[in-house]
Amino acid sequence: MKSEELKKFDVLVLGRMREILSTKYNVAVPEGRQEILDAASSFDRPDLNELAFSLRRIEKGIYGQCVICRHDIPVDVLEANLTARLCPSCQTAMHEKSDTAR
Repeated sequence: MKSEELKKFDVLVLGRMREILSTKYNVAVPEGRQEILDAASSFDRPDLNELAFSLRRIEKGIYGQCVICRHDIPVDVLEANLTARLCPSCQTAMHEKSDTAR
């Protein structure tokens, strides 16, 4: 993913964290990156943890890569789900595997 796309998603992920903190947890958070991260780190919640994981992947430059096959996750999938970890192929394979395990 190009650096300008990573920056775009960095802003989106931080904005989502800020939104969750204010709406779900009633925390007034300034817009600064570190303030948002500090506020989020005081909660051990799956939604915030997933977003923090996405931010770490953005910082490493690997956001948008499938954690299984390393292929790119389509931008529209990431826009719909900022914490997506799997490309559509791997996502489908995981669902099929879990369906057959039942």
